[in-house]
Amino acid sequence: MKYIIGVFVLMLTACSSQIDKTYYQLPDVYQGGTSEQSSVTQLAKKPQIWVQPIRLSNMLVNAGIVYQTTDINYTVANQHLWINPLDQQLQQNLISGLTKALPGTVVANQPVEDNLAKLTVTVNYFQGRYDGQVIISGDWIYTENNKVINQPFSLVLPQTEDGYPALVRTLGQGWEQVISDIAKAIQAQY
Repeated sequence: MKYIIGVFVLMLTACSSQIDKTYYQLPDVYQGGTSEQSSVTQLAKKPQIWVQPIRLSNMLVNAGIVYQTTDINYTVANQHLWINPLDQQLQQNLISGLTKALPGTVVANQPVEDNLAKLTVTVNYFQGRYDGQVIISGDWIYTENNKVINQPFSLVLPQTEDGYPALVRTLGQGWEQVISDIAKAIQAQY
């Protein structure tokens, strides 16, 4: 009898395999660029932009990657997760991208002084879709002195391969495009 119970327990444990979780990080193509070290007096002479924390829609606040399964249904992955909170990854890539695109401008995630430009970004959609497309949309507001620029962004990009790694890479490419568009609009102000 003990033998039968032992075999039964062994069969149950063999059949119940644990699904591993996979963690993803957005690619940061700007990483490894030159970094400037400036003293406080030098900072005062350079334009400064404070990139405020990225605002995410409720469905994007989760650790799981969001996927739109039909025209009206969404799911948040349980096994395919962001390694760090999405808002932090987006903010870090935004700071890196603007620093590279706007040389001579100090771009930071906290205010260095009181009188500086502020950039606020809201991301409403940042997901894959059932038809093989990747959706990124939201808006951004740039304020400097009495000037205000408020622009929406909306991208639909084809995902060239199946799977979550390809989805994350395509989301990263789309975010790079958003950063590039923001940088061009800010540069037009100088």
